Amino acid sequence: ARGGRGGGRNTPTKLVVSEGSLTGTTVALQGQTITLGRAHDSTIVLDDDYASSRHARIYPDRDGRWIVEDLGSTNGTYLDRTRLTTPTPIPLEAPIRIGKTVIELRK
Repeated sequence: ARGGRGGGRNTPTKLVVSEGSLTGTTVALQGQTITLGRAHDSTIVLDDDYASSRHARIYPDRDGRWIVEDLGSTNGTYLDRTRLTTPTPIPLEAPIRIGKTVIELRK
């Protein structure tokens, strides 16, 4: 019998900041949209000259994957060294880089 929802198949449960001034910050993934940027009402406020006020967002799609989308930032959002041009599914533990900050999805 299968367990509860999510099934644990590489489904991330948290977002972790692994580099930058916010290293160690974690946000539980509970189906909400996570916003990243310098704006003070962002989920993760990036105090970084290279971050835009509304820089990027991370959100779940209908299939339960987590998607990262750059919101037209000046300096770009990078997923594992590739500059994002379209909303992109995030592999588990792939580094998302915004300025000096690196964020990963973890189980």
